[in-house]
Amino acid sequence: MKNMNRVFHTAKIGDIIYSLPAIIQRGGVKEYYIQREHAAQFLKPLLERQPYIGVVVHNKNCPDKVDVNFEAYQTFYRLMLGCDLIKLNCITAGIRSHHFPLKLSGVTFHSDHVKYMDGLHIDLDKYRNIQAWKPDKAFLETTRIHAHDIIINRSPRYNEDYFDYTLLKDYDCGFIGLEEEYEDFKKKYGDWSTYLKITSAADVAKFIGGSKLFVGNQSSCKAIAEGLKHPRLIEISKTWPDAMPVGKYGHIIITKELIEYYINNDIKLVKIPEINFDSNIKSIGLSNFFE
Repeated sequence: MKNMNRVFHTAKIGDIIYSLPAIIQRGGVKEYYIQREHAAQFLKPLLERQPYIGVVVHNKNCPDKVDVNFEAYQTFYRLMLGCDLIKLNCITAGIRSHHFPLKLSGVTFHSDHVKYMDGLHIDLDKYRNIQAWKPDKAFLETTRIHAHDIIINRSPRYNEDYFDYTLLKDYDCGFIGLEEEYEDFKKKYGDWSTYLKITSAADVAKFIGGSKLFVGNQSSCKAIAEGLKHPRLIEISKTWPDAMPVGKYGHIIITKELIEYYINNDIKLVKIPEINFDSNIKSIGLSNFFE
Protein backbone atom coordinates (compact mmCIF):
# COMPACT_ATOMS: atom_id res chain seq x y z
CA MET A 1 0.00 0.00 0.00
CA LYS A 2 1.22 3.49 -0.86
CA ASN A 3 2.54 5.59 2.04
CA MET A 4 0.38 8.48 3.22
CA ASN A 5 1.82 11.99 3.00
CA ARG A 6 0.02 13.76 5.85
CA VAL A 7 -2.32 13.02 8.75
CA PHE A 8 -3.69 15.33 11.45
CA HIS A 9 -4.79 14.48 15.00
CA THR A 10 -6.47 16.70 17.58
CA ALA A 11 -6.76 14.41 20.60
CA LYS A 12 -4.54 13.65 23.62
CA ILE A 13 -1.32 11.66 23.91
CA GLY A 14 -2.86 8.25 24.54
CA ASP A 15 -5.42 8.68 21.78
CA ILE A 16 -2.64 9.46 19.31
CA ILE A 17 -0.71 6.36 20.39
CA TYR A 18 -3.83 4.32 19.68
CA SER A 19 -3.95 5.75 16.14
CA LEU A 20 -0.69 4.02 15.20
CA PRO A 21 -2.21 0.68 14.08
CA ALA A 22 -4.32 2.67 11.60
CA ILE A 23 -1.18 4.47 10.40
CA ILE A 24 0.58 1.14 9.85
CA GLN A 25 -2.42 -0.36 8.06
CA ARG A 26 -2.58 2.63 5.72
CA GLY A 27 1.10 2.17 4.80
CA GLY A 28 2.81 4.65 7.15
CA VAL A 29 2.89 8.45 7.00
CA LYS A 30 5.56 10.97 6.04
CA GLU A 31 4.22 13.91 8.09
CA TYR A 32 2.18 13.45 11.27
CA TYR A 33 0.60 16.78 12.32
CA ILE A 34 -0.57 17.11 15.95
CA GLN A 35 -2.77 19.98 17.13
CA ARG A 36 -1.79 20.04 20.83
CA GLU A 37 1.70 21.45 21.35
CA HIS A 38 2.52 19.47 24.49
CA ALA A 39 1.37 16.22 22.87
CA ALA A 40 3.50 16.90 19.78
CA GLN A 41 6.61 17.70 21.84
CA PHE A 42 6.16 14.75 24.18
CA LEU A 43 5.50 12.22 21.41
CA LYS A 44 7.97 13.47 18.79
CA PRO A 45 11.11 11.54 19.98
CA LEU A 46 9.20 8.26 20.17
CA LEU A 47 7.10 8.56 17.02
CA GLU A 48 9.99 9.70 14.82
CA ARG A 49 11.96 6.56 15.66
CA GLN A 50 9.14 4.35 14.35
CA PRO A 51 9.96 2.96 10.89
CA TYR A 52 6.54 3.95 9.53
CA ILE A 53 6.57 7.67 10.53
CA GLY A 54 8.69 10.40 8.97
CA VAL A 55 8.37 13.61 10.97
CA VAL A 56 6.04 14.88 13.72
CA VAL A 57 4.90 18.50 13.47
CA HIS A 58 2.87 20.69 15.82
CA ASN A 59 0.17 22.55 13.91
CA LYS A 60 -2.99 24.07 15.42
CA ASN A 61 -5.02 23.73 12.23
CA CYS A 62 -5.45 20.88 9.81
CA PRO A 63 -3.06 21.30 6.85
CA ASP A 64 -4.23 21.06 3.26
CA LYS A 65 -4.28 17.72 1.45
CA VAL A 66 -4.24 15.37 4.44
CA ASP A 67 -4.78 11.67 3.85
CA VAL A 68 -6.51 11.22 7.22
CA ASN A 69 -8.08 13.91 9.39
CA PHE A 70 -8.53 12.38 12.83
CA GLU A 71 -10.74 15.27 13.98
CA ALA A 72 -13.71 12.93 13.58
CA TYR A 73 -12.21 10.53 16.12
CA GLN A 74 -13.58 12.35 19.16
CA THR A 75 -17.02 12.63 17.58
CA PHE A 76 -17.04 8.89 16.94
CA TYR A 77 -15.94 8.41 20.55
CA ARG A 78 -18.98 10.26 21.86
CA LEU A 79 -21.39 8.64 19.41
CA MET A 80 -20.20 5.15 20.28
CA LEU A 81 -19.89 5.83 24.04
CA GLY A 82 -16.21 5.02 24.23
CA CYS A 83 -15.71 1.72 22.44
CA ASP A 84 -12.18 0.52 21.68
CA LEU A 85 -9.76 3.38 20.99
CA ILE A 86 -7.71 1.49 18.39
CA LYS A 87 -10.88 0.56 16.48
CA LEU A 88 -12.21 4.13 16.63
CA ASN A 89 -8.98 5.45 15.12
CA CYS A 90 -9.16 2.76 12.44
CA ILE A 91 -12.73 3.74 11.54
CA THR A 92 -11.66 7.38 11.31
CA ALA A 93 -8.91 6.29 8.90
CA GLY A 94 -11.53 4.59 6.72
CA ILE A 95 -10.65 1.05 7.83
CA ARG A 96 -14.01 -0.64 8.33
CA SER A 97 -13.22 -4.37 8.27
CA HIS A 98 -14.77 -5.94 11.38
CA HIS A 99 -14.83 -2.53 13.05
CA PHE A 100 -18.09 -1.00 11.92
CA PRO A 101 -21.24 -3.03 12.61
CA LEU A 102 -23.29 -1.58 9.73
CA LYS A 103 -22.77 -1.99 5.99
CA LEU A 104 -22.03 1.68 5.45
CA SER A 105 -20.11 3.07 2.48
CA GLY A 106 -19.25 6.28 4.30
CA VAL A 107 -20.10 8.68 7.10
CA THR A 108 -20.61 12.43 6.69
CA PHE A 109 -20.88 14.76 9.69
CA HIS A 110 -23.11 17.82 9.87
CA SER A 111 -22.83 20.43 12.62
CA ASP A 112 -24.37 23.86 13.02
CA HIS A 113 -22.11 24.45 16.04
CA VAL A 114 -18.61 23.20 15.17
CA LYS A 115 -17.35 24.50 11.83
CA TYR A 116 -14.48 22.05 11.32
CA MET A 117 -16.84 19.07 11.61
CA ASP A 118 -19.49 20.29 9.18
CA GLY A 119 -19.28 18.30 5.96
CA LEU A 120 -16.39 16.09 7.10
CA HIS A 121 -16.71 12.81 5.20
CA ILE A 122 -15.13 9.42 5.92
CA ASP A 123 -15.01 6.91 3.07
CA LEU A 124 -15.53 3.39 4.43
CA ASP A 125 -15.36 1.61 1.06
CA LYS A 126 -11.89 2.32 -0.29
CA TYR A 127 -10.04 0.42 2.46
CA ARG A 128 -12.80 -2.01 3.37
CA ASN A 129 -10.66 -5.09 2.71
CA ILE A 130 -7.94 -4.21 5.21
CA GLN A 131 -8.04 -6.85 7.93
CA ALA A 132 -8.70 -5.97 11.56
CA TRP A 133 -5.69 -5.23 13.73
CA LYS A 134 -4.66 -8.44 15.52
CA PRO A 135 -4.57 -8.20 19.35
CA ASP A 136 -1.02 -9.57 19.73
CA LYS A 137 0.60 -7.27 17.15
CA ALA A 138 2.97 -4.63 18.56
CA PHE A 139 2.83 -1.16 17.00
CA LEU A 140 5.74 0.51 18.79
CA GLU A 141 9.44 -0.26 18.99
CA THR A 142 12.01 1.18 21.39
CA THR A 143 15.46 0.87 22.86
CA ARG A 144 15.23 -0.71 26.31
CA ILE A 145 16.75 0.40 29.62
CA HIS A 146 16.41 -1.83 32.67
CA ALA A 147 15.92 0.51 35.63
CA HIS A 148 13.52 -1.66 37.69
CA ASP A 149 11.81 -5.03 37.35
CA ILE A 150 8.37 -3.40 37.56
CA ILE A 151 7.37 -0.01 36.18
CA ILE A 152 4.29 1.67 37.66
CA ASN A 153 2.20 4.61 36.52
CA ARG A 154 -1.07 5.79 38.05
CA SER A 155 -2.69 8.96 36.78
CA PRO A 156 -5.53 10.74 38.66
CA ARG A 157 -8.18 9.76 36.08
CA TYR A 158 -9.95 6.40 35.75
CA ASN A 159 -9.18 5.16 39.27
CA GLU A 160 -10.88 2.13 40.88
CA ASP A 161 -10.42 0.71 44.37
CA TYR A 162 -10.51 -2.95 43.28
CA PHE A 163 -6.88 -2.83 42.10
CA ASP A 164 -4.41 -3.42 44.97
CA TYR A 165 -1.02 -1.88 44.18
CA THR A 166 0.34 -2.89 47.61
CA LEU A 167 0.85 -6.39 46.18
CA LEU A 168 3.91 -4.87 44.46
CA LYS A 169 5.63 -3.51 47.58
CA ASP A 170 8.05 -6.42 48.01
CA TYR A 171 9.41 -6.10 44.47
CA ASP A 172 11.86 -3.80 42.68
CA CYS A 173 9.53 -1.02 41.47
CA GLY A 174 10.01 2.28 39.67
CA PHE A 175 7.31 4.92 39.16
CA ILE A 176 7.03 7.01 36.00
CA GLY A 177 4.76 10.00 35.45
CA LEU A 178 4.34 13.43 37.01
CA GLU A 179 5.87 14.11 40.42
CA GLU A 180 2.43 14.93 41.85
CA GLU A 181 1.18 11.54 40.62
CA TYR A 182 4.08 9.88 42.43
CA GLU A 183 3.34 11.78 45.66
CA ASP A 184 -0.35 10.82 45.45
CA PHE A 185 0.63 7.20 44.88
CA LYS A 186 2.91 7.17 47.94
CA LYS A 187 0.20 8.69 50.14
CA LYS A 188 -2.31 6.04 49.12
CA TYR A 189 -0.11 2.92 48.87
CA GLY A 190 3.13 3.62 50.77
CA ASP A 191 6.69 4.74 50.08
CA TRP A 192 8.27 1.66 48.50
CA SER A 193 8.83 2.63 44.83
CA THR A 194 11.51 4.83 43.22
CA TYR A 195 10.61 7.87 41.13
CA LEU A 196 11.98 7.95 37.58
CA LYS A 197 11.93 11.32 35.85
CA ILE A 198 10.79 11.30 32.24
CA THR A 199 10.93 14.06 29.64
CA SER A 200 9.28 12.38 26.64
CA ALA A 201 7.30 9.37 25.48
CA ALA A 202 10.61 7.85 24.37
CA ASP A 203 11.73 7.75 28.03
CA VAL A 204 8.47 6.06 29.00
CA ALA A 205 8.93 3.40 26.31
CA LYS A 206 12.57 2.74 27.28
CA PHE A 207 11.77 2.17 30.95
CA ILE A 208 8.68 0.05 30.27
CA GLY A 209 10.44 -1.95 27.57
CA GLY A 210 13.41 -2.63 29.85
CA SER A 211 11.27 -3.90 32.72
CA LYS A 212 9.69 -7.27 33.37
CA LEU A 213 6.20 -5.88 33.93
CA PHE A 214 4.16 -2.68 33.62
CA VAL A 215 1.38 -1.94 36.14
CA GLY A 216 -0.94 1.05 35.88
CA ASN A 217 -4.28 2.53 34.92
CA GLN A 218 -5.73 3.92 31.68
CA SER A 219 -3.09 6.52 30.84
CA SER A 220 -0.67 7.46 28.08
CA CYS A 221 1.91 5.19 29.74
CA LYS A 222 -0.52 2.29 29.47
CA ALA A 223 -1.03 3.16 25.79
CA ILE A 224 2.74 2.90 25.25
CA ALA A 225 2.88 -0.44 27.11
CA GLU A 226 0.02 -1.58 24.86
CA GLY A 227 1.93 -0.51 21.77
CA LEU A 228 4.95 -2.52 22.89
CA LYS A 229 2.71 -5.48 23.85
CA HIS A 230 4.72 -5.57 27.05
CA PRO A 231 3.40 -7.67 29.98
CA ARG A 232 0.92 -5.39 31.73
CA LEU A 233 -1.57 -5.45 34.60
CA ILE A 234 -4.10 -2.67 34.05
CA GLU A 235 -6.53 -0.97 36.43
CA ILE A 236 -9.63 -0.51 34.27
CA SER A 237 -12.30 2.14 34.81
CA LYS A 238 -15.77 0.71 35.34
CA THR A 239 -17.25 3.92 33.88
CA TRP A 240 -15.00 4.27 30.79
CA PRO A 241 -13.49 0.85 29.98
CA ASP A 242 -12.21 2.05 26.60
CA ALA A 243 -8.55 1.04 26.88
CA MET A 244 -8.72 -2.65 27.69
CA PRO A 245 -5.42 -4.50 27.33
CA VAL A 246 -5.65 -6.95 24.44
CA GLY A 247 -3.41 -9.90 23.63
CA LYS A 248 -1.94 -12.67 25.73
CA TYR A 249 0.26 -10.45 27.94
CA GLY A 250 -2.50 -8.03 28.98
CA HIS A 251 -4.56 -8.44 32.19
CA ILE A 252 -7.20 -6.39 34.05
CA ILE A 253 -6.47 -7.93 37.45
CA ILE A 254 -3.47 -7.89 39.76
CA THR A 255 -2.48 -11.01 41.70
CA LYS A 256 0.69 -12.36 43.30
CA GLU A 257 0.60 -15.25 40.83
CA LEU A 258 0.68 -12.94 37.79
CA ILE A 259 3.41 -10.76 39.31
CA GLU A 260 5.57 -13.81 40.09
CA TYR A 261 5.01 -15.27 36.63
CA TYR A 262 6.30 -12.21 34.81
CA ILE A 263 9.12 -11.52 37.26
CA ASN A 264 10.44 -15.07 36.95
CA ASN A 265 9.96 -15.67 33.22
CA ASP A 266 11.53 -14.10 30.16
CA ILE A 267 8.81 -13.09 27.71
CA LYS A 268 9.56 -13.15 24.00
CA LEU A 269 9.86 -9.66 22.50
CA VAL A 270 6.92 -8.80 20.22
CA LYS A 271 8.05 -6.95 17.08
CA ILE A 272 6.05 -4.56 14.93
CA PRO A 273 5.01 -5.80 11.49
CA GLU A 274 7.23 -4.90 8.55
CA ILE A 275 5.85 -2.43 6.00
CA ASN A 276 7.31 -0.96 2.83
CA PHE A 277 7.92 2.62 3.95
CA ASP A 278 9.69 5.32 1.93
CA SER A 279 12.16 6.81 4.42
CA ASN A 280 13.20 9.64 2.07
CA ILE A 281 11.38 12.35 4.04
CA LYS A 282 11.71 16.01 3.19
CA SER A 283 12.38 18.40 6.07
CA ILE A 284 9.50 20.57 7.24
CA GLY A 285 9.94 24.31 6.81
CA LEU A 286 7.81 27.43 6.53
CA SER A 287 7.31 26.79 2.82
CA ASN A 288 5.19 23.75 3.66
CA PHE A 289 2.54 26.01 5.17
CA PHE A 290 2.30 28.30 2.13
CA GLU A 291 1.97 25.77 -0.69
